Amino acid sequence: MRERCGHCDNVMLGRMHSSDTTLQRRSQLDFLTHITDTLAAGTIELPAFPQVVIKLQEAYKNPNYTPQMVARLISAEPTLARRLLDMANSVAFNATGRVIIDLGLALTRLGAQKVYGVVLAHAIQDIRRTESLRSIAGRMDELWSDSVTVAHFSQAVAKRASLPTPDAFVAGLLHLMGRLYILVQCTEQGPSRHRVVLSDDLVDAWHPVIAKAVLRNWRMSEEVCEAVGAQAEVHVVRTGNATLTDVLVTGIRLAKRMKNCYDATSLSAGGVLARLNLSVEECHSLVDEAAAEVRALERALRS
Repeated sequence: MRERCGHCDNVMLGRMHSSDTTLQRRSQLDFLTHITDTLAAGTIELPAFPQVVIKLQEAYKNPNYTPQMVARLISAEPTLARRLLDMANSVAFNATGRVIIDLGLALTRLGAQKVYGVVLAHAIQDIRRTESLRSIAGRMDELWSDSVTVAHFSQAVAKRASLPTPDAFVAGLLHLMGRLYILVQCTEQGPSRHRVVLSDDLVDAWHPVIAKAVLRNWRMSEEVCEAVGAQAEVHVVRTGNATLTDVLVTGIRLAKRMKNCYDATSLSAGGVLARLNLSVEECHSLVDEAAAEVRALERALRS
């Protein structure tokens, strides 16, 4: 009887492992492709999505739209109305210090895109409470906290750079929508199929594309969709005037720097600061000033 060759066994095991890895990768890619195909067909699969978002979309599409129409819709959701009032009176949006209690005035102060962004954020907070998603509530909270921080910095960068980009806050608030959507889809996989666990590198690569598709379905402005979709292109050297993409990329970098003061990532990679006419020193100043405002903003946006 021939003795088994240890080397041959190792080769065979190596081939089996390689085959398993290839199959897993293929399964992960198929899963992500299915998500993008579904979104391209106009279907968003999120559990318990509040009707107020759909009604608000319809109001904004109405050719006879008025702020009062939106105020009436939001008044029917006391938690959302309170959140918008708190946000309008927060240090981030109340430069005059004049407190307002009228919802219509609060909506006017914030502007339509910010209001819609906050309504979407409110919807995401509701989704977080869904029973089937309890297991990922902690991770969703982390994404939410990061999103609020980037929203603050994006708005601060746009203001410091004197850019007319009213969508900066919304782009920051919703830039991680792709990660959240992927996380929900992974958790909601049916028991009849093999569960797919996605690798970090694939999530990093795909989440901006998926976020862009979700936001387009939600009829966010094309500028926001483009900026969110391009957020990972951090080393791309662009020419011409600064755009919302530059603002968002910088907002993300500053949020990471605030979270980790030892982060050695270059703030000016890709020439983004030059296009924004910002210095590294100004960026450090924004980080130093941010902590209290971010905490206030989180309190205003969290029920």
